[in-house]
Amino acid sequence: MVRTYILPCAGYDRPGGRVTRAVAEKLLEEFDDAVIGSMGALFKERPGEMRDYRTSNVICLDGCGIKCSSELALDRGRNDLTVLSVPDLVGSVEEFEEKVKQMVDVATSELNKRTQRTSSTVSEKPSREIEYLEEKFDKFTLRVAKGLKYSDNDFWVWDDGNHVRIGASDLLQQMISDVYFVDLVEPGTHVDMFDDVGAMESTKIMIEIIVPLSGTIVESNRALEDSPELINESPYDRGWLYRIEPDDIDELELLRNASDYMVYALAKAKEEIGKKVE
Repeated sequence: MVRTYILPCAGYDRPGGRVTRAVAEKLLEEFDDAVIGSMGALFKERPGEMRDYRTSNVICLDGCGIKCSSELALDRGRNDLTVLSVPDLVGSVEEFEEKVKQMVDVATSELNKRTQRTSSTVSEKPSREIEYLEEKFDKFTLRVAKGLKYSDNDFWVWDDGNHVRIGASDLLQQMISDVYFVDLVEPGTHVDMFDDVGAMESTKIMIEIIVPLSGTIVESNRALEDSPELINESPYDRGWLYRIEPDDIDELELLRNASDYMVYALAKAKEEIGKKVE
């Protein structure tokens, strides 16, 4: 996953713009997981650019008072930016190389802090032991976690004794492919069974999150804001979407158990993915 998205300003033919471009290239050498963003691609919201922008620590390099880099990033929905300005940081420095060096030093320090904070929010180990039903056909493997309930919309529910947790099934995450953006509603929101409660966006498609039962959302998985790929990597655990206080826990009886869902999911996979079930 890209962890550092560097957006230099668009004024490459101006002194400040040339400094931001040189700083971006130096940072690219410093951080193995960095990319240099494109103002044009971000403005047009091209899918690949938006994926990098949404899943990374973003640093904007403004070359002048117009602040085209940070203004565009803010307009595209990020308010957790690191913004460095040539006039503010090195306005009194005359030598080009010295300007670049000073900005690189500040940017490196800021990005190291941001990377440490982001890394600490993502657990490396599953929070609970999970047993699976597994079926294979051709090169496709389908996993269904035991002990959960499933909707026909391919979302699961886990009753932890206090609240329920919901998320996307393994089939769903495979069908939508690499998730790069998740839009979650705020805690405190009341939802009815099968309401739309946010969305997940991949390079292929954007789909609505369909809540499998009624209740009040008590927690949204904020780790997905920085790491939406957890839905693909750990759909039944770290990639969960919401914790809900249910209105009526008996609504779970309207959903499928793991065995029933496996039969349903295999048939759906054959139709949706176009594979032959062996």
